[in-house]
Amino acid sequence: MILLLLITSLASAVPADITDYVHTVRVGTTPGGIELCTAVSISPRHAVALCLFSPGDSVSVETSSGIGFPDSMVISPDLGLVMMSFDDQVFDDFQEPSSTIPDIGEEIIIVGQGLGGMIEVRGRAIERYPDGSFLVSAELRDGLMGAAVFNGSGAFLGMITGIIRPSQQFPEDNGRDYLVLYPGQIWYMWARLVVLERDFSEYSFGVTALSNISLTTSRSSGIQIISVITGSMAWNCGLRPGDLITHIDDTPVYHPETLRGLLVLSEDTLNVLVERNNYLRELLIPPFQ
Repeated sequence: MILLLLITSLASAVPADITDYVHTVRVGTTPGGIELCTAVSISPRHAVALCLFSPGDSVSVETSSGIGFPDSMVISPDLGLVMMSFDDQVFDDFQEPSSTIPDIGEEIIIVGQGLGGMIEVRGRAIERYPDGSFLVSAELRDGLMGAAVFNGSGAFLGMITGIIRPSQQFPEDNGRDYLVLYPGQIWYMWARLVVLERDFSEYSFGVTALSNISLTTSRSSGIQIISVITGSMAWNCGLRPGDLITHIDDTPVYHPETLRGLLVLSEDTLNVLVERNNYLRELLIPPFQ
């Protein structure tokens, strides 16, 4: 069900600390041009962005102490995000990604990169999708692709990845509905794992899995298990090919990275709800730690 609400006035103040987390990224392309995008500092040494880089590009980030050049970058092809890492602590202020998904009608603050500097726009969350992504309706402005999205309390929710349609709140085509991806579980775990900078390659759970998102109530959404290695940790816990993991510890899950992240980061046994042949069953899976 979609609930459309009026956009709040831009005159209301943005929480003072939000812009401290948002930084301008300059990408020097090989022909000599410069492109701008937005990054959010999520630790003293890490910033996440939704940018496209070529091998020959020069990437720099504006910080409170000056221009910084990432020492390494980790790209998630599935998520379309890039994590920029610095050997030194370059960010005085940072905001870890929130696992919060906004309610319908909740106020949203968008901070993007315009040609003249940072821009701030307010809107409302108007629709939620099963995978945790959501739509936000706000006025049409250049520089909002890849913009950072916060709630009214300043929690970092995600980044804008596309413009879906003209907003029904703006009869003169001066507004749009924006798609905000990777709030909550979809990329929260990925970001935490990258920031930890630990090698988890020695851990093997033993499954191949994909996201299975249903847009109807007649079919469940979750993490679809494609294959399970016989004798692996997953096999011994009871998972089998064709299983659909719908919940972990009573929380809906949709992305394999969530499962991996919980196995790596959790200290307690996970209670996993699995749909198999139209029946639900519970499995207990111990974490890697």
